[in-house]
Amino acid sequence: MDSSVRLGKLWGIPIGINYSWLVVFILSAVLMADRYGDTYPWWPQGQRWGLALVTSILFFSSVLAHELSHSLVALRKGIPVHGITLFIFGGVSQLAHEAQRPLTEFLVAIVGPLTSLLLAVALGGLAYAADGFSAPLAEILSTLFIINLSLAIFNMLPGFPLDGGRVLRSVIWGITGSYWRATQVVTRLGQLMGLLMMVGGVAWFVLLEFQGLWLALIGGFLLVAATASYREERYRENLREYRVADAMVTQWETLPGYVLLSSPLVAQALVGRSDILGVVVDGRMAGIVTRRSLAQVPKRQRAVTPLAAAMLPWSSLAVVGPDAGINDTLRRMDAENLDRVIVAYGDTTLGFFSRRAALSFGRGRNRG
Repeated sequence: MDSSVRLGKLWGIPIGINYSWLVVFILSAVLMADRYGDTYPWWPQGQRWGLALVTSILFFSSVLAHELSHSLVALRKGIPVHGITLFIFGGVSQLAHEAQRPLTEFLVAIVGPLTSLLLAVALGGLAYAADGFSAPLAEILSTLFIINLSLAIFNMLPGFPLDGGRVLRSVIWGITGSYWRATQVVTRLGQLMGLLMMVGGVAWFVLLEFQGLWLALIGGFLLVAATASYREERYRENLREYRVADAMVTQWETLPGYVLLSSPLVAQALVGRSDILGVVVDGRMAGIVTRRSLAQVPKRQRAVTPLAAAMLPWSSLAVVGPDAGINDTLRRMDAENLDRVIVAYGDTTLGFFSRRAALSFGRGRNRG
């Protein structure tokens, strides 16, 4: 959530709002106020804008409820959740890793559209009941009924990374037994849907309908997301038969713990593939410093901060054996939010394994 505003936690799940969400919130409020003005021209301007703001807030509350349902089921199935972020195209649940079984993926995926559908039914009933005594309340509830019904229908389109694409993947995965084959099908469908939405949205916009531009942007997002997912899964598939010993870094520099972070020796040691600097204290390696951990120390403090004060202690680093599978290790790192792990055989340190090392190794396999 680096580009997000942290709101708090629900059921232990961090909730954040990406800055891009403000664009949609403002746009939503403007469109709602305009819609209320067209439908009820005798309403005062203040009332129209007040109801528009309330509707927009409840709209994004609906999106949050949709994502929260995904996250709660994922947690129930043993998948850690790093957080939920609302952004320009809706919301995303940041699961630590993909489901390991078809049934788990089906349940995590289907619960979101079902939640939106149930909200739509409840809001539709409340709108009907409120129609006789409060037109403003009935209008808000009717609008939210349409929004939640649209969320349910749109998210069930069978293209990845939409919920419908994940549901379809779980079905194909369960039938064929091949996660990769199922992923190929749904990501290609996601790319096709994104492309069609882009073309249709542009044509709609040319016909002077502003909503067409929004459809084209959503299509573009879907196309990019599906393409990125396909490449990520292809990359993992290529690494499926390899061990961490094949990709680990076996060479790194070491420096005494009293050396300051601002020293040119530190910058020199962190250049290259290893991205690891061993820190020696009392004659033994007590921890490591990486580019990531170095970046967390403000530049003005580096001239007075020794390596020993900024290092990741050896005892805090996770350990895997050299025969551990690369994909299994990457899933563990995702689940535990690890940047790298020690590769060791007994008490002997053989090297370090990181996402950076896996990516470098994977590129080499692709070229080969």
